[in-house]
Amino acid sequence: MQRADIRPFFTILLILLLLCIAGCLSSPFLPRVPVTPPPTPAIVPAGSPEVMETSYVIVETPEPVSATADNQSRQSYQNLIITPSITDSTEYRRFDFHYCSDSFVVNIPVNTSLYRAATTSPNKQQGNGAEDFGYPYREMMEDPALDSFYTDMLKEIRKTRYHGGYNLTDDEYLEMVTSFVQQIPYDNTTAGNPRYPVEVVFDGKGDCDEKALLLNGLLSREGYDVSLLAFPSLKHVSSGIRIHLPSNKPSFRVFSDGKRDYVYIETTSTRLIGFYGDDYNQAPQPIVVPVGTGTLQYRKINYVMKIFADLQTMEDQLEVLDDKAGTSRTLGAEDYKTAVSYVNTYTFVMSTNDVDAAWTTIRNSELRHHTTCVSCG
Repeated sequence: MQRADIRPFFTILLILLLLCIAGCLSSPFLPRVPVTPPPTPAIVPAGSPEVMETSYVIVETPEPVSATADNQSRQSYQNLIITPSITDSTEYRRFDFHYCSDSFVVNIPVNTSLYRAATTSPNKQQGNGAEDFGYPYREMMEDPALDSFYTDMLKEIRKTRYHGGYNLTDDEYLEMVTSFVQQIPYDNTTAGNPRYPVEVVFDGKGDCDEKALLLNGLLSREGYDVSLLAFPSLKHVSSGIRIHLPSNKPSFRVFSDGKRDYVYIETTSTRLIGFYGDDYNQAPQPIVVPVGTGTLQYRKINYVMKIFADLQTMEDQLEVLDDKAGTSRTLGAEDYKTAVSYVNTYTFVMSTNDVDAAWTTIRNSELRHHTTCVSCG
């Protein structure tokens, strides 16, 4: 029987499983800590009660924590003041990104007087405590001086919603805008001095909290019910999108402000909505900062959970194949084919922003020929 060396594939899988998100909370509201750019994170998605019959450990939803602010912190924030100059102009920033199988280009206009007001804002020197930093963050997103910036930006982004004669659904548009922000280059050189959303666009880069501010500012103005999720212990900030939670004991982790439930959106790299790093599964409940008055929720979360269920099965099966390989580190031809299929599928799903493509890739893998495939039903 033909046998093959599987060490390269298990090495790849081990690397994938060990990678995790590094903290990147570049905020004046927490102690300044040197941070390195995050590697590709190992991801665990939020999910759906439809697959609660699987062997997942039930995670109790922690007590909600919402951001509060005392009068002093409210008074400390100063709205941006734009002082025009004869040298000011409107400059454009081009962004190329992909969503699903399509490529997009948007050219965002930025008023340089607004950019200058943001870069010189005294708000960046505030030193509030972690317990109330959500208020200044929200003010940075909702500063009235940014209204025209968001209006101009969304005018360009909305053009991508009507692409090739097809109108994206609310869920698809959410995924597309998220993909746009995720693919803005990561940069954490402003630790302790966070950029405003207009700076992220003008500079063409940002770190976790800066890109989360931009994403939430965009989505909230498009009618989505979003929040900031701040993890002080992990020095990380992300976005959250509201979901409907029919069970009070889900087999996945949600984040609540006491009234609404949100799932995690990673902003530093391309990932499916709902996926979060292993560190966040046991992290203390984050500070939840609801943003805006939107009502739209993410309705694909059930599909995301099924995708994760199948990834978990592949991981378990790869462990079985690893044991089967023994000290010789070789497998028969059929087992080798299965291992290659699982590793390739896992790698693709962990790096895509396309739920349908992830679903199809799992259905076309070797999984359905060897064990239960939740996505194949």
